[in-house]
Amino acid sequence: MHLIFDTDEAFSFETLRTSAYIPYGGADIGEVISTADRITPGDTESWHREWRALADRIAAIADGCAAGGHQVSARGAYLRASNYYRTAEFFLRDDPTNDPRVSDASGRAVDAFRSAMGRQDEWTQVGIPYEGVELSAYYLNVTGDEPGPTLLAHGGFDSTCEEMYFVVGEAARRYGWNCLIFEGGGQGAALRKDHLAMRHDWEAFVTPAVDVALKLPGVDPDRIALMGMSLGGYLGPRAVAFEPRIAACIAYDGIFNINGIVNLAGGSAAGSPGQDADPAQQLAALQGLIDRRTELPTQQRWVLSNALWVFGADTAEELAAEVVKYDLAGVADKITCPTLVCEGENDQFAPGQASKLYDALQCPKTFIRFTAAEGAGEHCQEGALNLFHQRMFDWLDDTLR
Repeated sequence: MHLIFDTDEAFSFETLRTSAYIPYGGADIGEVISTADRITPGDTESWHREWRALADRIAAIADGCAAGGHQVSARGAYLRASNYYRTAEFFLRDDPTNDPRVSDASGRAVDAFRSAMGRQDEWTQVGIPYEGVELSAYYLNVTGDEPGPTLLAHGGFDSTCEEMYFVVGEAARRYGWNCLIFEGGGQGAALRKDHLAMRHDWEAFVTPAVDVALKLPGVDPDRIALMGMSLGGYLGPRAVAFEPRIAACIAYDGIFNINGIVNLAGGSAAGSPGQDADPAQQLAALQGLIDRRTELPTQQRWVLSNALWVFGADTAEELAAEVVKYDLAGVADKITCPTLVCEGENDQFAPGQASKLYDALQCPKTFIRFTAAEGAGEHCQEGALNLFHQRMFDWLDDTLR
């Protein structure tokens, strides 16, 4: 599915991702199309420039509405600005730690989102203690003091907890679920502000999140579900294997391991040696890709650069050693809670991974394949969130009834 950029798959998918949040106030289709039309395919500088200009323009509208006392208008504009700032920052990965545009745009995305949240009563900002820092989180309470079902939700390889509001937070409110959206290492402010790398043992972040959730009003301790998005389709299942307080898990979309997904440890990208090559050759090929990544196609350049940042690696050897840890072999059979595994028919980021996870599970399990004919075949059903939410929340209601 191509939206605007039929010659640049990475730009096309991220444009689709940005526009996917229209039903939940994260974008307007006219703003998306007119902005994308001014971007040169493959030119990450023009991507940043145009989305940043849009974000600044919508943020200024939000500020004007707020100053005039138009709180509903301000909230809506702040939400869109937050998503657009996130989009503007997305491809700035050549040197994200030292690029001031990364911290500036991501900080503005957070500020705009919190300005929006401050203009309603249902969402509150909370912190999750983790090794001397506080992980960002937001809590939606729809059941008041009455115990109700609660969804914990986090992202994956490139997520922020502010984005998770559009992914599932607002949908949770419509379906009558409390919701705690949060982030761990390698994500959002945890990466950009606290410099926390991602961990394969994701329960290190989920267990503190559950500890906090159990102290929040409206949370039924017997009806806590966990949803992990994208790489979270590995992270979430990994966590529930070691966190017995989770009553249901959604792998959105399911991932069994990441070694083959990102073509890193195997070094099979761009004509370099494949999985059966000598390990030294694989590492040399991977290091070669890293060294010349700015010359690679947009998607491959971004994956390599983002992986180095997210996993806290500097060399091919460090990156390969980290990637190989993300594997549910010997772990999936320890999951006991009911688990929903989702798959997009045309998912090019994790092909075949959902089936591998589903086959390895020995707990009560459900598999849903979203098809291209439904308009839902992309990774994480981008562009078809209404259908995804209908099926996921119906499954949750039936499972934790």
